[in-house]
Amino acid sequence: MKQLHTNIFSSQYLSDIPFLILFASEFTYYLLILQTGIVTYHHSILSEIWMIPVGGILGIVASVALNKEKRWLMPLLLLIQLLLSFDYATANSLELFLLGIISGLTAPMLIARIHTFWVVVGALALSYTFGTYMFDIEAANRTTIALLLSCIALLGSLLPQVTVYRRTKQALSLYDTNNIFLWLLLDAALFETLSRNSTMHLWGETPFTWIIIVFHIIGLIVAYRLRDDARNDKILLLLFAVSYSTYMFGWQNALSVVYPFVISYYNVIILKKLYRLSYDNLAFVSLALWGASGLGLLIALSHMFVLAWMVWLFLCFSYVWHKQTKFNMLLDISIFNPLHKLH
Repeated sequence: MKQLHTNIFSSQYLSDIPFLILFASEFTYYLLILQTGIVTYHHSILSEIWMIPVGGILGIVASVALNKEKRWLMPLLLLIQLLLSFDYATANSLELFLLGIISGLTAPMLIARIHTFWVVVGALALSYTFGTYMFDIEAANRTTIALLLSCIALLGSLLPQVTVYRRTKQALSLYDTNNIFLWLLLDAALFETLSRNSTMHLWGETPFTWIIIVFHIIGLIVAYRLRDDARNDKILLLLFAVSYSTYMFGWQNALSVVYPFVISYYNVIILKKLYRLSYDNLAFVSLALWGASGLGLLIALSHMFVLAWMVWLFLCFSYVWHKQTKFNMLLDISIFNPLHKLH
């Protein structure tokens, strides 16, 4: 019996590895190639890179219809990504559009395939470590990285993986949807602003590389332990306030500690909320996340970081209103519940 249990555990563990490889490599591809590589190469000129978000949005919409094609779709998409990666830095509008479509298709499909949550946390740890370590490579010179990540992702998609049977479908409240959108907007606004600030830039700066990696991992561990904590909304408000304040006061060393922790923490909390959604709801939220990323980039390009602070203040008001509403509802139930008179 003990031997049988060991074999089952080993089989379960080994079947999770291909998904970990696939998720980590695709997430890193997004960070190093789509989010920073192409954008940096084109100097954030929106007229040159706008086809990526357009493709991403169409890809998400198309994924709702194509998601059921389990075996052939993911490897085919990653093969096309591999071919496009040979020319990623100087890609034309059509190639950028295709890369956007691939990202839009694969992102919700990967989240929907999450079987064991610790595997995703491990994948994020690998992704943040590799992505941070390689960030100092110039955008125009990341072709080898793009090809390597695409090959690894393609290999992971071809290996046997755990079949995910949809869990009990859970809805995401308007409050949670609003929070996820605004958390990503806060992150995108700060990250894109830092990327264009020569005095506060962190990623790609040698003195901060290992500090960023260590606190990314610490943030993942802490968030994984507290992923079901009812205080996570309050914790994230505080964490973003601290990271924004360290940026505002120019405390670069403190920011290199706080901000990677915040990124890891909120990503774990978001994924915990998303992976239990029905696919249609997941796709809808994914569309909102593309929009949040775009708005964050616009805030950075407009040099109006005060708008990001206004978003944070709105989140604070939303949190207080939500808590007050819940309190009033509980109070009403307590007053009008007939059993209340028996106590």
